[in-house]
Amino acid sequence: MKNLFLTCRLFSFLPGQEAGNVEVVLDAGFGEYCRRPERIGETVANWLKSEEVLFSMSRSASKAGHPNAAAEIAVDIGEITQKWIDTNLLANDGTRKSISSSAL
Repeated sequence: MKNLFLTCRLFSFLPGQEAGNVEVVLDAGFGEYCRRPERIGETVANWLKSEEVLFSMSRSASKAGHPNAAAEIAVDIGEITQKWIDTNLLANDGTRKSISSSAL
């Protein structure tokens, strides 16, 4: 989840995939979660009425943020993928065997 020191108003998530994001937002104090999307406007309007609330939530988002997380994850995926490619090549005497190998 990329956050540029912004507050987050969450009303939905994909179970298993995004559920942890809700906990991060709530625990870190830079947003709220409610299952009723019709309350989004009310919540955001209340935030906008208070510079103190917005500043506090923005500071919390800044502390919780990991600005390089997406790039680090991409590198990790690339390294893991390369290890599997190397393992596959070694196991097959240097011949790449995969479902898509015929398209190469």
